[in-house]
Amino acid sequence: MKIFNFFKKKDTQIPQKQTKKATYQEETHEFVERCRFLKEEMGLEVPLSVIETFKRYHLPKHNYFYSVFWHVDDDSFIIFYTEAFIELVVCRYKEIYGADVDLTELSEQLNEAIYEYRMKEKCFDRTNSDFEFINRCYEEFRKSGQELIITMDLGHYDHLVLNHEEKGNVADCISSYQTTKGIRYKVLTQFRPLHEVLIETLKGQEQYL
Repeated sequence: MKIFNFFKKKDTQIPQKQTKKATYQEETHEFVERCRFLKEEMGLEVPLSVIETFKRYHLPKHNYFYSVFWHVDDDSFIIFYTEAFIELVVCRYKEIYGADVDLTELSEQLNEAIYEYRMKEKCFDRTNSDFEFINRCYEEFRKSGQELIITMDLGHYDHLVLNHEEKGNVADCISSYQTTKGIRYKVLTQFRPLHEVLIETLKGQEQYL
C-alpha cells in the first residue's frame, strides 16, 4: 500500500512540474524580458496588446517596428497634448502675465516640448529652463489624475500610443491640428491596432520577395 501511494504521489506531481515549466517558458520570451528591462530602466510601460502582438508574430529583431524597442532613448518619445491640458496651461499663463498676453512665446515652448519628454522622470527636459512653466502645469495636471498622450515615434508620421484609451494603437499626425484657447497643436488621427499595421507591412514585403 505504501508503494502504491508513493507512485500515486509522483504521478500527481508530474503535471504540476510541466505547468510550471510552461509558465516559465512563457515568461522568458525575449520581448517580455525586454519590456521588464525598459520598465526598470526607463519607466516605460509597454501596453499588453503590444507585447501579445510581438509574441504572436515572432518577428526578427531587424524588423522595423520590433527594432524600435531595442533602441530606446529620450528621442523615442513624442507627446501629444489634450484639450484639457492646453486649457490649464493658458489659464495659468494668463494668471501670471495678464488676460491680454500674447501667446506666441507659449505656443513655441509647447511645440518644442513635445520632443523633449523624459519618460523616466515623467517630465519635460528639466535642464531647459524654457520648459519650467510647462512642467509646473504638467505636475498640476497629473495630480488631478489626468495624463497627456505619450507615444513612441515609429517614423513616417506614425506614432504608437502608450497610454490613454487608444494605447497599443498606431496613429498618424499628418497635417492634423486642433486649436484650443488660441493655441494650435498637433493631434493624432486614424488609430489602428498595431497588429493590423504589421500585417500590412508584412504583406507589402512579401510582394517584393
